[in-house]
Amino acid sequence: MLFYDVENNIPDDMLDLAREVPEELQEEDDGEWKFWKPVTSTITEEELTALESRLKAAFPPGFRALLQAYHLVSWTSAGISNGQGGYVGGCLSFTLPALTTTSRLSELERHAAEDWGPLIAAGYLPFAVGEDGQGPVCFDLEKRDDAGDCPVIWILHDDLFDLGEAGVSIRAKVETHVRQIADSFEDMKAILLGGEEVLSV
Repeated sequence: MLFYDVENNIPDDMLDLAREVPEELQEEDDGEWKFWKPVTSTITEEELTALESRLKAAFPPGFRALLQAYHLVSWTSAGISNGQGGYVGGCLSFTLPALTTTSRLSELERHAAEDWGPLIAAGYLPFAVGEDGQGPVCFDLEKRDDAGDCPVIWILHDDLFDLGEAGVSIRAKVETHVRQIADSFEDMKAILLGGEEVLSV
């Protein structure tokens, strides 16, 4: 189901015409949903650098590698289990913005700059959405390690709305609402693509 989306969201070069709707879903299918396939990314270093320049913030190397590995129509992760029936930071799942061959980095930029732009001033770079739109998943830029990687955190949108636009740009005000999901993006790669070896940089 990760590779199933509304046909209008899928560029022609990402349509997976070889797959058919599973029998158990055929009665529910209205013809608007189709399968898509990840395709090799055509995102260039220059595009990424230009985006980081506009955002005034740099992504961790592993996330840059993901952006240059695949174009994705939609990707919702499983959460990170704490091994005791709960999820780290309470985050059950998160969804990446569309990274298709046609949208390229535009949805990622819109999410980071337009939806949650003030967070960047507080040192948090949004890159995904947690649990059905319940707030941004971000890189904590002020805790970057020597390799350039960052912890991954989640903040509930209700907490951010309560802070107001001015408060969201002040780290001391935001920090009390931060829920850490992972120590680094490297730790998140198994959630996204099934293993540390997939995107080693």
